[in-house]
Amino acid sequence: MKYRSEIDGLRAVAVVPVILFHAGFQALPGGFVGVDVFFVISGYLITTILLEDRRKGTYSLAKFYERRARRILPALFLVMVACIPFALLWMPPYELQTFARSMAFASFFVSNFHFLENVRGYFTAANEYQPLLHTWSLGVEEQFYLVFPLLLGLVLKGGKRVAFGAIVVLAVLSLITAEWGWRNHPAANFYFTPSRFWELMAGALCALWLIDREVTGRNMPAALGLLMIATAAVVYGPGTPFPSAYTLLPVMGTVLVILFAAPGTAAGRALSLGPVVGIGLVSYSAYLWHQPLFAFARIHSLEPPSDGVMMALTGLSFVLAALTWRFVERPFRTRPPRILPVRKRLLWVSGGATVLFFAIGMAGFMGEGFPARLDLRGDSPLRAALDSLDERPRYETCSELAQTTRAGDVFCTAFAPEGAEESIAVIGDSYAISLLPALETVAGERPVRVLAGTHPGCPPILGVYTSRSRKDELACHGYTEKLAQALKAEGVSAVFLVGRWTLYTGPVYAGANPRYFLAEELNGNRGDMAQSRAVFEAAVDRTVAFYREFGAEVFLVTEVPEQKVTPKLLLEKLILTGHGADAEVDTLIANTFVNARDNDAIQRYVLDVFRAREAEGVHVVDLPLPFMIEGRYVWFLDGRPLYHDSGHISLEGARGLRGYIRDIVQSELAPTGG
Repeated sequence: MKYRSEIDGLRAVAVVPVILFHAGFQALPGGFVGVDVFFVISGYLITTILLEDRRKGTYSLAKFYERRARRILPALFLVMVACIPFALLWMPPYELQTFARSMAFASFFVSNFHFLENVRGYFTAANEYQPLLHTWSLGVEEQFYLVFPLLLGLVLKGGKRVAFGAIVVLAVLSLITAEWGWRNHPAANFYFTPSRFWELMAGALCALWLIDREVTGRNMPAALGLLMIATAAVVYGPGTPFPSAYTLLPVMGTVLVILFAAPGTAAGRALSLGPVVGIGLVSYSAYLWHQPLFAFARIHSLEPPSDGVMMALTGLSFVLAALTWRFVERPFRTRPPRILPVRKRLLWVSGGATVLFFAIGMAGFMGEGFPARLDLRGDSPLRAALDSLDERPRYETCSELAQTTRAGDVFCTAFAPEGAEESIAVIGDSYAISLLPALETVAGERPVRVLAGTHPGCPPILGVYTSRSRKDELACHGYTEKLAQALKAEGVSAVFLVGRWTLYTGPVYAGANPRYFLAEELNGNRGDMAQSRAVFEAAVDRTVAFYREFGAEVFLVTEVPEQKVTPKLLLEKLILTGHGADAEVDTLIANTFVNARDNDAIQRYVLDVFRAREAEGVHVVDLPLPFMIEGRYVWFLDGRPLYHDSGHISLEGARGLRGYIRDIVQSELAPTGG
């Protein structure tokens, strides 16, 4: 295959935006499109090699997969080995368990399915702590190359035109899959292999087109191609559906560069500059090193690393890449190879290493991240706080509420004190079940039965659909309607509407993507927040009117302040990084509390909507108020966590709200029998 320096330069154009994006620099919010550029380049290069081998009569699958093993495995295994000690030292058990599983999957190039199953989306904050997140793209590539050589050989039997047409058809079908995927399963679609195949096939089509031709140097198309890639990197962002028709911009830009950026063009000369080609040569290793460096820096730091630190780590990733290219990649790939020159021996070693990494990964996963590592750090106030943390607050007969509602029960009885003749209900999404313990005092003193009805990810307002999967949309809409009728038949005297309202009306902190947009008809809203808010306000009015019509008092409950940390993970991190005995630990934790100004800005819209209904006799329960201390909303108080994750309060946090809720009920709800 004739060497094209501009293709190595194009690799640099791909890798730099990806690294800067993962570093958190805002200048390139769409830097993730660099992976799509890589896909097209890879499809072009591999298909060109396969076509030339067939013409020379030297083609063999064994040779092809040997070349892939020498290209991919040595540097990948080196990076995974380097990750293991830092993971054992610094990662809390849950994060280590997730990392271990990702390593097991990455060893067999299926980590994209691990991330598809275990994260809410590529752009969530939690992914910043995933050292092997980037291996998803290697999985997509290798899965493609598992089938593509066979497919190419089959379609080539009909000639180049037939092969070209067949691949075009398959690419279009893959793009249609991506379009359907982002509209119905946006988080999973990002990692879904069939939604990505068309990008590699775009490169394959370039190879088929150029196999009998020289690259035609044309300045305008080549420059336009680079401009298209740059535009996507600058204009796109985490909110852009990906992959989708939007992905055509960087993909077709890459196609134009491959087809028209000959050495004599301005684009070709720019891409062939020494430093640019140099970055391109080490791009694979740079891609492998950058994410672990960034992730472990974030894991070890109690605050987000500064831009200066992330820039230094960016530079370090290229230094390590150059060393890896020189001492690992080249020795395995030179002709003849200096390391493991015999194919059979290479395959045995590669297979053994793959199984070993898989076994290590599964040991960490089955061992639940080795929580005993925390015991080695000794006792401390932080360990006591960690031991007191309830991971998922459950309460008596409503402990499995989500499961019972799916079985047909629309509500359960949380509290039923002796002599209670009145019923009130707490309904909503998962935030409602966390709030239940706060009403125990109300139940006992009034006395009153407390009913609970909840459906995860479903706001307790009537007549709305949420932009989830079709099944979830129908379940949410139907459950809320059925629950309302059941509570009417029950004759409840009050209803508390509880929800993570910002999830449906925006804005929210990282970790909640994709938002569940609201609509009044099925599939009616896939991304319009203004429409979602209009539907929300109408639904609130409709819901209030329904419950008040049969005499129930309505309490609109704002959500608790959303924290930027997960208490369990932070406490474990403090212990593992040696802060457990630090006298300044209270200060360290206090620095993680949410600034009231920031949270109030996020919740202002919902609070304004609720306050506007007070004139109609609706009661508003402003939950953030009890969490306020010195201008910040706390998640940790008197040595005990008040949250069990960033948004759901713990049993301790709910109990701390009892007096506040009791006072509101006593002042707003008429006495029993009065």
